[in-house]
Amino acid sequence: MLEASRWRSLALAIGQLSRPRPLAFGLLAAHALWPLAAAAESDAASAQLKENPYLYLDWFPKGQLEPYLRNQISPICGGMFIEPARDYPNAEELPEDAPLRATADSSDWLEDGTAQLRGNVHITQGYRQLFADQVNVNRAESTAYLSGAIEMREPGMLVRGKAAEVHTDSKAASIEDATYVVHEESVHGSAQFASREASGELILTQGNYTRCEPDDVFWRMTGGEITIDNVERQGTARNVRLEIADIPVFYFPYMRFPVGDERMSGFLFPSISNSDDNGWDIAVPYYWNIAPQMDATIAPRYIQHRGTGLELEARHLSEWFSTEARLAGLPDDKGGDDEDARRLINEGFPEDLVLPAKGEDRWYVNLDQVGGNGGPWRTRIDFSKVSDPDYFRDLDTAELKAPANVSSRALTNLNQTAEASLTLEHWNASVRVQEYQQLSKDRFDTYSQLPRINVNGNYKWNDWYLMLDHEITSFDHQDTQTIQFIADVNDPDSVTTSTRNFVNARRSRVDYSYGWDKQWLWGFFNPQVTGIYLGYELSDTFLENPDMDTPEAAAAQLSIDSGLFFERDGNLFSREYVQTLEPRLFLLASSNADQSDFLNVSTSPVDGGNDLLYDTSLFTFSYDQLFRDSRFNGNDRIDDADRAALGLTTRFIDPRSGRDLFAASVGQIFYSNDSRIELAEFIEDVPRSEFAARLESRPTGDLRISSELIYHDSDNTINRGNVSLRYLDDDFRLFNVSYRYLRKEERFDSTDTFLVQGPVRQADISTAWPINDRLSVLARANYDFTFDRELEYLAGLEYDTCCYRTRVLWRRELDNDLADVVPPEELKFDEGVYIELQLKGLAGLGGSVSRILSQGIANFEQREVLKQ
Repeated sequence: MLEASRWRSLALAIGQLSRPRPLAFGLLAAHALWPLAAAAESDAASAQLKENPYLYLDWFPKGQLEPYLRNQISPICGGMFIEPARDYPNAEELPEDAPLRATADSSDWLEDGTAQLRGNVHITQGYRQLFADQVNVNRAESTAYLSGAIEMREPGMLVRGKAAEVHTDSKAASIEDATYVVHEESVHGSAQFASREASGELILTQGNYTRCEPDDVFWRMTGGEITIDNVERQGTARNVRLEIADIPVFYFPYMRFPVGDERMSGFLFPSISNSDDNGWDIAVPYYWNIAPQMDATIAPRYIQHRGTGLELEARHLSEWFSTEARLAGLPDDKGGDDEDARRLINEGFPEDLVLPAKGEDRWYVNLDQVGGNGGPWRTRIDFSKVSDPDYFRDLDTAELKAPANVSSRALTNLNQTAEASLTLEHWNASVRVQEYQQLSKDRFDTYSQLPRINVNGNYKWNDWYLMLDHEITSFDHQDTQTIQFIADVNDPDSVTTSTRNFVNARRSRVDYSYGWDKQWLWGFFNPQVTGIYLGYELSDTFLENPDMDTPEAAAAQLSIDSGLFFERDGNLFSREYVQTLEPRLFLLASSNADQSDFLNVSTSPVDGGNDLLYDTSLFTFSYDQLFRDSRFNGNDRIDDADRAALGLTTRFIDPRSGRDLFAASVGQIFYSNDSRIELAEFIEDVPRSEFAARLESRPTGDLRISSELIYHDSDNTINRGNVSLRYLDDDFRLFNVSYRYLRKEERFDSTDTFLVQGPVRQADISTAWPINDRLSVLARANYDFTFDRELEYLAGLEYDTCCYRTRVLWRRELDNDLADVVPPEELKFDEGVYIELQLKGLAGLGGSVSRILSQGIANFEQREVLKQ
């Protein structure tokens, strides 16, 4: 214990000091960490250090964690950094608002005005702490010199070293032979010399940086100068190299990197891939953090067999609008290196038909903007356009988001829409203009909507409601369109053209409905009366009868949707369940809606081009379709079929979780009239619909089984069916198996040799299955039984840790680049090996692997979310 007089003298030198007391150092109390010099005094401490040699970094292996902490980390991680508890006075205060306190084993006041603290020195000022074996304080220079086992702490940061200099006024410090930890982001490393600036930055000279676990450092940045700003959550590095498995792989004269999730400008890791058609494809993206509400990604791109281009993605967020814009360009395309295309050209087919984009400027534009900010008005712009239909098939995009949540190669059209709406208490009004760019070469019949105006009212009085829907749409299409195609791949002279004529129109539709929606615990009853008017004003061009340019139809309808709920308790194999029985009856009666004037109005000789069908198709028949008030998806037809739909559902429910252990539904529609309108004709003498059945089961929370069957009982055929099993558990085990069937008539080529179209019979099996906590097997097999060929095979391995993730994937897929010009059996296969390496907290290589897996393996993205 120090004498009181000596403590008063020391207080004059370094500020207000606490009453001296010995510090209770230990290794595990409250998960705190303290100087190793004190810890080594205990045999238990020595044993603990042998079990955990990285304890000095606040690192605790998983086996030494309390259960509640172990559950907070991912299974792929081997431990975590735990910051010690701050249990001293004023520990939660800012340093500038708190007194300076110190304790030590002994202290001296020297004649030159220097104060010396020796043995277990602990100095605190608010949330800042300092430990050392010895501290010399020079009051005149406002500096403190530390030696021995030095430890400096702030919330979220630890720095250790063997010697240090601290400026007590600015709070800046410099440390020799330093090691450091940023706890929350799992950042750590060492440096020959480290300095902590007054602004809070940590500057490392001849140091290294990593986010790997200390006992398994796979990658690190090392050398030069590294700056870590724990306030702005970002870092910079000058003259550093990236080492992977202790092997230098990249040199960076300058780079910036995130310490947390905050955005910052700088080069990202390049995207590199290789394919047979394009060769090497390399994009080097630069991220530009323009402002807090604005950023951009600029990616120069080199494609070996096509040329050099550029991609740009920009984002802006304001109080009222959220905007994303994407641009991509590739001038003077070289045409790629497609062996099948070269063969067709050598056989005499026109090059401009087989390789239509060769020598052309390729480009892609996308604008996505949402406005309104939750107010009564809302706007939306969704505009995408490409230079040619083959853009995504040939080029895809290296760094930009695809314009839909599907494989960009599978896109059939691009949407071009601008819409504004206003929502009031009972009314909603909207104006929309919409066009489509068709990417499928056999589809060019989509009309533009210029514009579409909807004004809809909705009133409710307890269980009664009134709906007033109004729509006016102007449909526009160029009057005549011609396409060129290959009729016979074996005959170069078979190149021919097809021409279609289109009738533009303005459509008006009014739907008024009044009904009662009553629900009880034991059932529901929903009668509704509806009046419908549908009329057109047609362009006289190409009309079969120019005098019939204003066809119209109207109908009054009565529908009743009703159902009952019965339930009982049961017990099977000691497992309780609740069984329900749910009969449902839907009735629809309609007055005569004469829609014969909507058929065969055009002189176009192609099927489907001479009927008034602008945005309408039939719903895919399913069990849910039994109880809809219309069979049509769109407003070009009035459902005129008087019918009764009967359905029956039974469920076995787990009373604890509410999960459907098993559910089965069956149903059918019965028609009362002999004739009803379909899309392009009237159907007669069909008294009932197909038979629809659906099975669903969730025997556990991880397993889902579903099946649907559409059966035609009049000729005992199955028109459509599918069955699927989906499994995903908390251990990231993922397994899918499915089979689907769709009945289609067989169609052969002109020589009756090759099957061009047949029933769809496809099986799909995929998995992402862990072998252990870090290694997983990835696989998929998608097979077509009709053409007896594989559609896609995948096989690979994934190794995932807290530090990095790598995936190696082999892929074999059907090459659809010439799907429009060769028969299905002559399509070839593309095969390749893909590698992805993600250095967590830094960047990654080979992002296309993630896209392939997300598009090929169902629920793979959900698995990725669970692993975060």
